[in-house]
Amino acid sequence: MSEVWELIKPLAVYYIGYYVIRMVVGTLLAGGGMSFLIEEGSSIVNGIAMVGGCGVLLPMISEEREKQGKERERQKREMPENGEIRTGRSVLRYPALVVYAAASVVFFNIVVSLSGLMEQSDLYRQTAARQYAVSLGMGLFLYAGISAVVEEVVFRFLLYNRLRRSGGREAFGIVASAFLFGVYHGNIVQGLYAFAIGLLIALVYVHFDNFLAPVLFHGVGNGVIFLSNMVPDVYDIVFAPVMFWIFGLITAAGSFILVREVRKKISAQ
Repeated sequence: MSEVWELIKPLAVYYIGYYVIRMVVGTLLAGGGMSFLIEEGSSIVNGIAMVGGCGVLLPMISEEREKQGKERERQKREMPENGEIRTGRSVLRYPALVVYAAASVVFFNIVVSLSGLMEQSDLYRQTAARQYAVSLGMGLFLYAGISAVVEEVVFRFLLYNRLRRSGGREAFGIVASAFLFGVYHGNIVQGLYAFAIGLLIALVYVHFDNFLAPVLFHGVGNGVIFLSNMVPDVYDIVFAPVMFWIFGLITAAGSFILVREVRKKISAQ
């Protein structure tokens, strides 16, 4: 049981910090009442709570940085036997990552939309209504900025790395962290979408071996979806029928290359 706790501790601690701060901030802004937490401004409170929840994780973040530093030192010492450590940056550079991220999130959004699950989930519709109740600028700041950084700290930087060490395989960390990422979103629609995107983000993290990469993917993805749903002209372009096939091809090709390169990297270690 203690081993399981150590694995999920970052998520549990984040949740506790998030909800405590959310309640405190919501209560203060409401002048002592709790009604603000269910009003349109709750997204702003959520953003503050996310930052606070992440702040609670600072000791774990510092510990993880030390562990990764030791792992890199060990890999450098073993380099003469195993060959050069591959980072993958020469294959999927950041501009290509931006295109891949935008294409992937739109493609999977369309797939989920075509499934009909959105219309059947009241919880999803309630969540979406709250998310899009903020202004365009504030929404981009919250979802493409704060949310992307905080969730990547929790699910990739902390959870993924703990899970891969526990399972002894990169694949276990990738799948398990994506599963928890899906569960975290709290409804079937966003859960399935987040699981698929979580797999891709974890692969990106492994491939680039740089925390900036998953944050960039996440931020671009959130930004594209939020902007599309807030600006009708952008939505008409991004979600045009022909774009489904274009983005689908980009997603398939990018994912194939990504999986191939990650497998090469893992086998070389």
